[in-house]
Amino acid sequence: MKINARKTSKTTGRGPRALIALPVLTIVLIFFLASLYSVESEADFISPGAEDQSMVGKEFREFDFLLVVSSENSAGKDINIKNSQQEMTEVNRFEPGAFENPDNCIRCHRSIYEQWSRSKHQYAWVDEFYQPDYLKASRETEGFTDVFCGECHAPAAVRTGQLPPPDGSLFDDTSMRGIFCDYCHTVKEIVEPLNVMTVSDPGRVKRGPRADGRAPHGVEYSKIHTDSIFCGACHNVRHPLSGAVIIDTYDDWKEGPYADKGIRCQDCHMTPGPGVEKNPGKSSSMGQEREHVATHYFHGGSVFFQQRAGNEKEAGLARQLLEAAAELELEYTADESGIEILARVKNVGAGHKIPTGVTYIRKMWLEVTVVDDSGRTVFESGHVVEGNHVHPETVFYRKVFRDAQGNLTPKSWLAQEIAYDRRIPAKGADEQVFKILRDRLGNGKHHATVRLMYRSMSQDLADNLGIEGLEVPGIEMANARLTFDY
Repeated sequence: MKINARKTSKTTGRGPRALIALPVLTIVLIFFLASLYSVESEADFISPGAEDQSMVGKEFREFDFLLVVSSENSAGKDINIKNSQQEMTEVNRFEPGAFENPDNCIRCHRSIYEQWSRSKHQYAWVDEFYQPDYLKASRETEGFTDVFCGECHAPAAVRTGQLPPPDGSLFDDTSMRGIFCDYCHTVKEIVEPLNVMTVSDPGRVKRGPRADGRAPHGVEYSKIHTDSIFCGACHNVRHPLSGAVIIDTYDDWKEGPYADKGIRCQDCHMTPGPGVEKNPGKSSSMGQEREHVATHYFHGGSVFFQQRAGNEKEAGLARQLLEAAAELELEYTADESGIEILARVKNVGAGHKIPTGVTYIRKMWLEVTVVDDSGRTVFESGHVVEGNHVHPETVFYRKVFRDAQGNLTPKSWLAQEIAYDRRIPAKGADEQVFKILRDRLGNGKHHATVRLMYRSMSQDLADNLGIEGLEVPGIEMANARLTFDY
């Protein structure tokens, strides 16, 4: 027999309701991490030998550059950057103080400033989860990752010569503010939506989606600020040596159904909540009333981070996106050997794959519990075990890398290729089957509960950050239930 279970996931059906990533738009935590874990156990990977490790520093030293000058696009074709590496470096080299401190913006743009000040963009450099691994990656790659990672998390510091060194000892207050107002609103060109290939032009002219604003500075309309390509400059990352795809949020969107409909990253991540919504109001105290003013929360799936930061509103927005991203459907079949439960996970609200961003550390999985009428548990899968780890036999939705020696590795800076990628594309679905043998079942009714769970990072990673008592919670994205007789 086959029964469709009633869905209990919280969805509204109002269009794309994208997750995070990279903020991020969940910003990414760190591209090259020295100790990230793609699974719940480090034992799942074979570590490179000492000889392999000795080659890593040599290879990175030989390719120590600021900007990638060639790579591949989503179609696999070579990209020839029109400017040489040296020209790009010189174009983006400015004196300290060239970028305005975001505190200068608060007088006219208070509401937007307050939203940004609690966003992952503002925390990009000082993020307590990012810093330990960034410094470790720097040590293990002899400084190669300083700029490559730093240009996304502290772009002004790189472009004003304050990074390296990686400890931030040369940073002024503006550079400490992560991804801030003047960095974004003085970008004049996206060379390619990849590896922070932007051209900056700091000065009195601020660029954005309109040209009719009244302001004490120049206002210039910028088409790229209204396009997802602006987001793709940071939310698309390729390994600069191997070309391995590390982060592909923009490519996911571009190749998916929402791009075809003209629904942009900004329509989900710069609106008041899940779905494409309007936010009427003024963008500045002296501005005119607008039908929509883009919000600057840049909310993604970072519930845990925002809760630790004490930002309950932002944590709530992140939770809404997670709950709106997916739906669960359950079916079952019975025979003399037992019961099979089919769980179908549908990406109904994210404009990209779920999960997205740094998916080699993020966790999405199914937690299954089946009890009989007396409340006795007859089957479970995907539950949390000792040490707040998810059971190691759980199937995770994630990405895993392979290194040059063919070993699986959680270290993105060793990535030569993708070894495993089980994620769910926009408007796509994935199915898992759970078998319960007859000898585990009693007679009569049984009740199954399946929950789609999410963690922004594994507990293994958390254990290695040096933050005492750090336990990563599982966030429920959706759930479904069914009852069957046997």
